[in-house]
Amino acid sequence: MASSVVVARSKPDGLEYLAQGARIAWTEASDLAQHFETVREATRAAMRLPSRMRAFALPVQPDA
Repeated sequence: MASSVVVARSKPDGLEYLAQGARIAWTEASDLAQHFETVREATRAAMRLPSRMRAFALPVQPDA
C-alpha cells in the first residue's frame, strides 16, 4: 500500500490541512486534505507556500 502524506499547519486549537484541489485553502477535515505519495512531494508543496503559513509534511497514520 502506498504511503500517504499531507501538508499541515498548526493553529492554537489543532491542525489545518492543505485542501485538495485548492491553490491555497485550508481545511480542518483530514479527509478533505490533498494527499501526496511521498514526504518529499509534500515537503516541496509546503515549501512553495508563503513562509508566514509555516506548513510542514505530515505522514497520515492508517486506521487500525
